[in-house]
Amino acid sequence: MNAETINFVDTVRARHSASCMVMRGAIKIAVAEARLDDPSAMASFLAPIPNNGELAALLAKKELLNTRAYDDETQTARFVISDGNIAICFAVTDITIDQAELITIACEESNEWGAASFPEAASRALGEPVERVQ
Repeated sequence: MNAETINFVDTVRARHSASCMVMRGAIKIAVAEARLDDPSAMASFLAPIPNNGELAALLAKKELLNTRAYDDETQTARFVISDGNIAICFAVTDITIDQAELITIACEESNEWGAASFPEAASRALGEPVERVQ
């Protein structure tokens, strides 16, 4: 991963490249990843997240993290995980808060919080397949 830029993760193959996942019904999953020790990458990572100050403080501790937030205005759920070195954000757009909760339950039940497994858990939770688009 380039230490100076934020990379997007291909959630199907967990590679470092630009990608977006689309579920039937126009539900999208965008995945962003950044190294916690790279200030530029972290600034880019945090920029699209509303009210990101608390999240930035949590990530700055460089500890294990698994958190989520829902933005009613944009109907976007953000699931952020970190191993203390790298932060990953799964942004699922155009879903309800109830659908976001179903995704959370599916991920917690199967402990599927990785770049490759999160879309599969979201697909099971919402009953829709995930398709890769560029």
